Amino acid sequence: MRSREFAYSSGQRVLSTDAAAFMQRVYGWMSAGLAVTGLSAFYIASSPAAIQFIFGSYLSIFLVIGVQLGLVFAIRPVMKRRGSFVGAMMFLAYSATLGVTVSTLLIRFTGPSVAQAFFVTAGAFGGLTIFAFATKRDLSGLGNFCAVGIIGIILASVVNIFMGSPALHFAISVIGVLIFAGLTAYDTQKMREYALSQDTDNETGRRASIMAALELYLDFIMMFIYLAQILGISRD
Repeated sequence: MRSREFAYSSGQRVLSTDAAAFMQRVYGWMSAGLAVTGLSAFYIASSPAAIQFIFGSYLSIFLVIGVQLGLVFAIRPVMKRRGSFVGAMMFLAYSATLGVTVSTLLIRFTGPSVAQAFFVTAGAFGGLTIFAFATKRDLSGLGNFCAVGIIGIILASVVNIFMGSPALHFAISVIGVLIFAGLTAYDTQKMREYALSQDTDNETGRRASIMAALELYLDFIMMFIYLAQILGISRD
């Protein structure tokens, strides 16, 4: 009886160690993605030549958007065939292209206000992460609600391109923050449950860690973008 209890306890410790290693990989890749995005954004925003090259024509803007969409949708199928290392490199490449999007905030708003939005985002992300790890509530319903909400803010954003309403723009930003805050909690809980229920010390687990990092990275970036639009102080 004692040996069986010891084996069970040992198994629990191994599971806990594997789960912790999986989460460390997720947050490690997420942090790497954010660092690449930050470096890319700062380089573009501080280079008049890069600004002119990227934002000087609609063709280059649409090309960047096309590359972003191509990379984000190709990561999973390509990684399934070529392995987690290739998937990780694609994730970092995608993070670099998101630097183009983030650079528009640095160009439009003052540095201190963008920094404030980043730190508020980091604090909110940390709090939501703790909540998702601590809560016993199933957040699946929240995830589904937020997924529908994304469609809503996309449609509202398209409408506002033609309306140009500052009030609607502000409302979209506030709702966007709330939606991606909800997704942060949902995706974190989903990652935790995967880590605790699956064998993650293998290639499948490494691929899953890249996809989890991508999801959390996007939650952070989108929450930051919407917060910057709320807190940002125009350079004009």
